[in-house]
Amino acid sequence: MEKILFFLFIVLVITTPFLYRFIRLGNISWFVKKDQLEPNPNYDKAENLRFIQIILGLCYFIFHGLTLWGWTNIVLFMFIAFVFSISMEIIGSQSGFMFGGKYKFDAHKSPGPIYAGIPLVIPLSWAGLTYMSLNYSMFVTGHDFYVKSHEPLVLLVLPSVLMLLLDLVLDPIAVDEKRWGWEKPGSYYEVPPLNFSGWFITVFIILWLFSILHVPIIADKELSLLFRYSPGILFMILPGIASRPCFERDLKIPGAIGLFLSIAMIVFAFIKYKDHVL
Repeated sequence: MEKILFFLFIVLVITTPFLYRFIRLGNISWFVKKDQLEPNPNYDKAENLRFIQIILGLCYFIFHGLTLWGWTNIVLFMFIAFVFSISMEIIGSQSGFMFGGKYKFDAHKSPGPIYAGIPLVIPLSWAGLTYMSLNYSMFVTGHDFYVKSHEPLVLLVLPSVLMLLLDLVLDPIAVDEKRWGWEKPGSYYEVPPLNFSGWFITVFIILWLFSILHVPIIADKELSLLFRYSPGILFMILPGIASRPCFERDLKIPGAIGLFLSIAMIVFAFIKYKDHVL
């Protein structure tokens, strides 16, 4: 079962960017001009596919967490991540607190249901990305949430830093696509710099709450290295994948950050496990 689901996950990862591009543009060109990325009659179909892909990816992470941590812990993690992140989004969008000022989502460019002005795909993405960044951090540090309330601080800080760096790539794309925008645009491709501190704080608190509420985890489970750290492996290449639409939209600094971040994470993981047989 583990091998089958891992194979399906790899298929999902490989096909996600290309299938979306094919449905939206009718081809799978790796690089297109910015004017080709404007909404067209197939835009809604492609966005609905994006929502389905996010749900499928999250289902894999839930199964992965069930295998690694048990039902109680993975349900607790996803619950904390979803509830806290959507709460922060509601507070941030309506009051301007935490994310650099008031902002608003475009409902027509956000697939799936919306609650209190927040597309539910947003907190779902928070949950999935936070799980992936944590898994990568476990991968390169060798730590896990094994003993309750005795987790090293690195598992709170490192995933938060990585998510902050990832947002330097993702938010400029979303703003350029006009998926959301701030009432007072910021200095970083219309994104307020304080938005990134909000990302760090949100992820840190999610992980801190999980660290004090989870039940003890059994560490000696027989899982292959590839399966155990598959979410983290995806997280390594995600910034590099996101750099493509950055360069297509002439977002040169976010694109460069995405490439550098992926290369750095891959190199660090390789150095850590170069003598380990996958």
